Amino acid sequence: MEEYYLMWLSRVEGIGIKRIHMLLDYFQSAEAVWKAERDQLAAIKGIPEKTIDAILCARDEEMLNCWIEELEAKEIQFYSLFHTRYPRLLKEIYSPPIGIYVKGTLPEDDIDKVSLVGARRCSRYGAGVAYQTAMDLGKANIIVVSGMAKGIDAMAHKGILDGGGQTIAVLGNGVDICYPSENRELMERIIENGCLISEYPPGTEPSPHHFPNRNRIIAGLSKIVVVVEAGKKSGTLITADMALESGRDVFVVPGNITSALSEGTNNLIKQGCPVITETNDILFDLGITYNDYEKQMISKQVAAKLTPEEKKIYDQILDKEPVLAETICRRMHKNIQEVQYMLSLLEIAGYIRKVPQAGYIREG
Repeated sequence: MEEYYLMWLSRVEGIGIKRIHMLLDYFQSAEAVWKAERDQLAAIKGIPEKTIDAILCARDEEMLNCWIEELEAKEIQFYSLFHTRYPRLLKEIYSPPIGIYVKGTLPEDDIDKVSLVGARRCSRYGAGVAYQTAMDLGKANIIVVSGMAKGIDAMAHKGILDGGGQTIAVLGNGVDICYPSENRELMERIIENGCLISEYPPGTEPSPHHFPNRNRIIAGLSKIVVVVEAGKKSGTLITADMALESGRDVFVVPGNITSALSEGTNNLIKQGCPVITETNDILFDLGITYNDYEKQMISKQVAAKLTPEEKKIYDQILDKEPVLAETICRRMHKNIQEVQYMLSLLEIAGYIRKVPQAGYIREG
């Protein structure tokens, strides 16, 4: 029952995480806070009269039972900061949520997680990189964390799901609400192959001030945050800053220097964040490497994972002899911009490698 008292305490209007910790330190349990008299609450330095009134007014056993029944009816779990299922890495950030609501199956702590974030209004290049990177991470049994927003977030979730992996979506609203509404099908897929997480109770509508709070959870759940595409004032940069403050590694996918969508990411590179040009960069940082036999097996599986257009380009590239982009253009009767775009996607996904002044060869 202590878990439900903690849920109640986290839902007291205007109380704040800092004051909840003050109350728990003093009373040793949320149940004791529920039962405390006014004079006992007033004895705690730093708890104002307004907060005491809010606590006393919130003591509604009938309402608490309704909340519990709602969780059961909607198949939502509540894990407090003190529950064994609460993610270990999330506990390490500044001001972790007192509790999280989870719909779906929360993956085990010992499975590596990578947060993949970026712009809502992304380019075709950014969308392709996010999708392929997430798919590749899924093959290595890495869980991708993102925010289920339009653009990069959605492509990251779709990529890992299409690759047969698991994913976590952190929301700025209740886990029983789909936002944006067009992601309904994606939301259902995430629940079946991972989970939705929110610190906001069921029924909470999305609000602009919720999303910076949401971003600290995205950063806190993972060892690494990968920023794919972000403008100069993008909310994605908040996630990157929070990750750095929490001691996480932030990787950046380089973007077109003439694109406004890449100003934020390219500035992160200037600040010293490492560049990612292939998924193996992430795996190496996690301590995951492949031996020669495994690389050969992955190489044989590549053709089955590519889109028809990607496969046509890939088939033009040899294992040992580099092939120029211009040569591929002539053979396929395509313009250089289209070919370079597809080559960039294949290179970032780790399927091919560029040899300076020589052309492209297959990786592995």
